Amino acid sequence: MKTEGIVNIIFLIVSFFMLYMVNQLPEPNATQELGPGFYPKLILYTIIFFNVLQLLLLFFSKSKASSDNSDFQLGRFIAMIAIMIFYVLSLYYIDYKIGTFLLIFSLMLLLGVKSYKLLFSVSAVSVGTIFLLFEILLNVHI
Repeated sequence: MKTEGIVNIIFLIVSFFMLYMVNQLPEPNATQELGPGFYPKLILYTIIFFNVLQLLLLFFSKSKASSDNSDFQLGRFIAMIAIMIFYVLSLYYIDYKIGTFLLIFSLMLLLGVKSYKLLFSVSAVSVGTIFLLFEILLNVHI
């Protein structure tokens, strides 16, 4: 099986586990239309849909990728997962604005973005948008 297929299967397993966890959230009460689990379920179902679609495309594709390129991508994937785990664990010790900036910056760097202007601007705009959306517009203090 291609490395991309293995990555998709890992994502499916994690998504189904997360879906199980989200289903443990309380159901919406009479004053709530959607409830606390609606948005996470929406995201998880979307991830599951696209992973199954990718697996089908990989299964029916005729081209063969070189194994050297696939091994490098698997290493990059593992590094990305490690960065994200470190991000979640670091949120207890540092502010989410700093952690999110470093997360986006490091992921873009890992993906091969070389322009430091782009790295800093995308990271700053992303953190600013999250701050504006959640803390200012929705009044959610993180």
